[in-house]
Amino acid sequence: MADPFIVYHNNSYYLTGTHTGNSLEIWHAPHLEDVGQDSKTIWSPAPGEPAFQVWSPSMFLLDYQGSSHWFVYFTAALTDKNEDHRIYVLQSQGSDPLGPYTYKGQLTGTDNTTAIDASILQLHGQLYLMYVLEKGTNATYLAPMHDPLTVNGAPRLIIDPDQPWEQGYQARSDYPVAEGPEALYHDGKTFIVYSASDTGNYNYCLGLMTYQGGDPLERSSWQKKGPVFEYNSDNGVFGPGRAHFTTSPDGKQSWMVYHAKTTADFTYAGREVRAQPFTWNADGTPNFGTPVSVKTPLEPPSGE
Repeated sequence: MADPFIVYHNNSYYLTGTHTGNSLEIWHAPHLEDVGQDSKTIWSPAPGEPAFQVWSPSMFLLDYQGSSHWFVYFTAALTDKNEDHRIYVLQSQGSDPLGPYTYKGQLTGTDNTTAIDASILQLHGQLYLMYVLEKGTNATYLAPMHDPLTVNGAPRLIIDPDQPWEQGYQARSDYPVAEGPEALYHDGKTFIVYSASDTGNYNYCLGLMTYQGGDPLERSSWQKKGPVFEYNSDNGVFGPGRAHFTTSPDGKQSWMVYHAKTTADFTYAGREVRAQPFTWNADGTPNFGTPVSVKTPLEPPSGE
């Protein structure tokens, strides 16, 4: 599986991501090391619904019309053409992460430009949609939301892949990439962690945007740094990216899940979900360290 997204809710971990086929699944378990063993399909396309390239779901518990619901945002297409990528959304009937869910269609307010990798940023009491517009590059945009089902403002470019490490230097070196944005919050600071280069490259990696204050829709309100997590040939880890974040059950540790490969060859196959803890620097920024070899045993999250 690729593009993992994980939440810890009511003493269980819930994991989703890009899986085979055209459905959406959630894996779940009380312990992080067991989360890949049991899954539930929460949506399969009915006739007339997008049945191609179902990618990169993200899930959030948000208030809507006076009650809490889970919203799953995902990429899909009505045909097998990349230019048909759009952002779609599911809404849970209650507050159970496993649903049942209702298909709500294309996210209202997203235009007909090809778009992928939707996620949510919450800042100053405002919801923002983070997503990637495919316009010759994969660049990350931010747009304000009226509610979890409605975007009510034009997208603004926030992450332009203008650095060499964002532009690849393997089989795909002609397509700059800043994709897969995910919000990370810690001690009053707000970050966007995103993926750079092409996911088929061995040097697919993570970049970091740190919020500096001011209008989040202005690029000047963010400071870019990267790569902050990259391949390690000594550990046999290549193309690490698409990270999302959670905590240990006791809240004392920060953990990341991400996908990576065991080959340096250019390929989209063989991406696996991995997890490891990370720490925080003295300035409050995350320190993701080095991707760990799959042969290296790790202690489970504290409090399990």
